[in-house]
This record gives sequence, structure tokens and C-alpha cells, in this order.
Amino acid sequence: MRWLPVLLLSVSLRVADAQVTLQPSPASSQPRSSADSPQPALQLSPQAAYDQAARPLDITRRPVENWSDVEQAALRVAQAQAKDACLARTPYQFKGEDLLAYARLCAFAEQWEPVQQAATSYLIAQRAATPAEQATGFPSLSLAFDYEVQASLHLGNSNNAFGTAQTMLRTVPYDDLASDATNAVVRYVQLVQTDQALAVLAQRQPILLSLMKANAPPSPAAATSAHPPLSIHELYADAIDLPAMQQFANRPKEAAASFAELEAALPSTLSPDDTIMTGESRRRYLLLGSPLPAIVASTSLLEPPFTAPRDLNTKFGTATVFLLFPNWCAQCIRMGSNFFTSATGRLKPKGVRFYGLLAQLDPGLPISKPVPAAPAKPVSSVSGSKAAKQFAGATGGIPHVEVTISAAPNPAEVLMGTPTLIVPPATLDTFVSTDFPLIIVTDFRGVVRYIQPAPDNALVRDGLIDQLADRVTEQWGGLERDVR
Repeated sequence: MRWLPVLLLSVSLRVADAQVTLQPSPASSQPRSSADSPQPALQLSPQAAYDQAARPLDITRRPVENWSDVEQAALRVAQAQAKDACLARTPYQFKGEDLLAYARLCAFAEQWEPVQQAATSYLIAQRAATPAEQATGFPSLSLAFDYEVQASLHLGNSNNAFGTAQTMLRTVPYDDLASDATNAVVRYVQLVQTDQALAVLAQRQPILLSLMKANAPPSPAAATSAHPPLSIHELYADAIDLPAMQQFANRPKEAAASFAELEAALPSTLSPDDTIMTGESRRRYLLLGSPLPAIVASTSLLEPPFTAPRDLNTKFGTATVFLLFPNWCAQCIRMGSNFFTSATGRLKPKGVRFYGLLAQLDPGLPISKPVPAAPAKPVSSVSGSKAAKQFAGATGGIPHVEVTISAAPNPAEVLMGTPTLIVPPATLDTFVSTDFPLIIVTDFRGVVRYIQPAPDNALVRDGLIDQLADRVTEQWGGLERDVR
């Protein structure tokens, strides 16, 4: 239901500066007490470590194109059945929770008009109910708001989604659905209606800061509910979107004030998970408005002699766009082979530089060595049965079965001929990358202006990449300089 044109910002991150081990002074000759012993590095909880370990699988499974043929076929059958069932009914047949069950059915079938109608009917019924009925008769109010927002965005009605998100923030407690809905609106309108994005973020910021300051542990019932309270690091990741958007709107003073207020709202005592993950969110945010960290590229896949550009870290276009991804990201490689060259063709005349950054251990050239042909084997002179002799005479030799073992293509070979640079895996940590591909955009001075995961359609003509390049060029004055 929540796959939108623009992917939400991933916030499950790992902090490096929180992993420092404290060492005692080597000059001390006194026996060390327990207080003097080296303190262990902070570690994620087992659940958080599992979530982090499973993230590559989750990212790979997210696009349907990466599913097996059998799974894709089953999905088509399921969606066709859901569409038939959705269109055979109308939202006017239902009330209460059945309306949202109907919305779920139609969302799975990607029939967004009946989803919107069902969600709207639920919200209207809630507003018309008595105060007592409102308190107990509409347990899925947050879900109804979320369906309304997502359906509006899929139908291209961002103004309705914007208004619904604002009403949602005033009406229901802030939970994962409120986070989902408001983030979806922000990502959708951030370039075309930045003021609306800022308005939503500013409206929810006091809610987030208040929840962080309260820092109340969830009750057992809340922890097992469908929508448990958000953790500190989840609240922090949502809250840091406001200063990030203010940075993107070229309002650095407002961003500094919002960031300082956010830092002041953090509880003095945090769990290891919250310490590590808020630290990574912070480190990624602090890249904005700062010079681009040095990118060490070993190889260019564009053309022989495959040498990386020497001015990569010193000369920038009117804007410079990087798309960073690891070599296991199948959808990233597919995006690169399909769109990198055409994107460069559109952006280069504008003075914009574009590079894919393929993070992998092997920095060598991705050129396969030809396998020498095996020498022909002579036909055996050993006598056999009459049938075997006849077969050998008819075929000119003994029977031969050729076995072919397929292997996944080398990502670098797939991307050969595209503007892709091979960089070390440590580059992923440099840019605090946990969702892929990651867009990094700098202005003509090499100052980072934008960092977010890319949607699948980011590189289509007039898509997110094109819009970002135009926005950064216009807003930070790249056209005023001869940077070509």
C-alpha cells in the first residue's frame, strides 16, 4: 500500500563515533579496578542487529522485478483476483471496519479511487458520530487517514494528501501510520511545493519533541499492539527531517535553530540502540551544507583506459549528482544499465555532472579473460558393440554432452560503458548509506545539498534526478559560474 513514487528516508543506521573503546592510561602502575577496565563498545540489541543484517534481503525483495518468475506469476494472479473482488463491490455497501478491509482489498489491487472513497467514508462517519462513539467506535482512525493520504498521492492529488496529513496530526496520536503518511506527503511535494513540505514538518515537530522529552517506556499492552509507540531513534529520524528540509530550502539559520532544539529534546539517558541510531541520523544530517567527503574511485567503467577522473573531488558541475550503491543491489544495477547513459546525455548539456558509485571490494577492471578452447578428443579405437560403432560412424565421434553452469553477471561488467566509478565499500559508511541507491547532490562548489534514497523512477526523463539538478543549480547559483 505504501510504495510511493518517492521512497521514504531510511533511518535504521549504525553510529561509528559511538563505538569508541575507552582505554586506561598506560602510565598507571596501580592495579586496575573494575572502574578502570576498558569499557566495551556499544552494541545494537539482538533484534536491532538482526534487522540490520536482514536489510540487504529486505531491500532486494522490495522491488517485484527481483522476485522469481513463480512469485511474480502468483502476484499477478492474486492482484487480478483482488481487482475483480474490489470492482464487484462498492464502498457504499460497508461501514465501520469493513470499509477499511475493503480499502485494503482495493489497495492490493492498486484500485486507488475506491480506496479513497472507503477511507473518506470512514472519516466522515467518525466526524458525524457522537463523542462516545468517536472514542470507542473507530479504532482504526489512523489507518483510515493513512489510506486517504496514500490514495490521494497515487491519484496525483497532493493538495488533498497535504490537507489530510495536517488533519491527521491534529486528530490521532503520532504512531507509525502518522509517520508513514506525513513522510509520504513530504517526499512527494518536497520539490514542487516545498512550502507544503515545510508546513507539515513544522506542524509535527512539537509533537515529536514532546514525545522524545517524555521518553515514557511503553506499557506491555502498547508494546504488543498493532501500532506500538515509536522509539526515540525513530522519533529523532522523523524530527531531523525538518532541519534537513530547511537546509534544502536554503534556510541555514532556521535549520541550525531546529537542529539545536532537537538535540536539546533528546533524553540524557538513551538505550544503546537509540544512541547508535540517533548518532548515525545525526552524522548523515551533518553532511548537508558541508563539503563533499573525498570519494576514492579506483576505476571508471565508462571507456578505456578505465581511469577515474582526477578532478572528481575538486571540479564540480553546475550541480553534481552521485548515485551510490553496493554490488549486491540488483535493482540499482538494473537502473544503471537502463538509465545512467541517457541521464548523462540530458544532464551534461546543462553543465551537470553525473556518476554512479559502485561499492565493491575488487577495484580491478571488470574484463573477463577468454577461456581457451579445449582440444578435440580423438574417437576411441577400442572396439565396442555394433550399435556403438554405427553411432560413432554416423556422428563422427563419441557422443558429447555439454553442461553449462550459469552464474550471476559481474555488476561491473553489466555497467561497462556507463558513467560508473568503482569505490571501496567504506564509501557506504562515509555517506551513512542503509537504503539504495542513495542520491547525493552537491552544488557547484562541492557542498552537499541533498541526500536521500532514490525511488525506482528517479532517472526517468523529468524525474527526481532531473528536478534535483535543476533545483540545486538554480538555488545555489551554479549557472552564474563557468563550471563546464
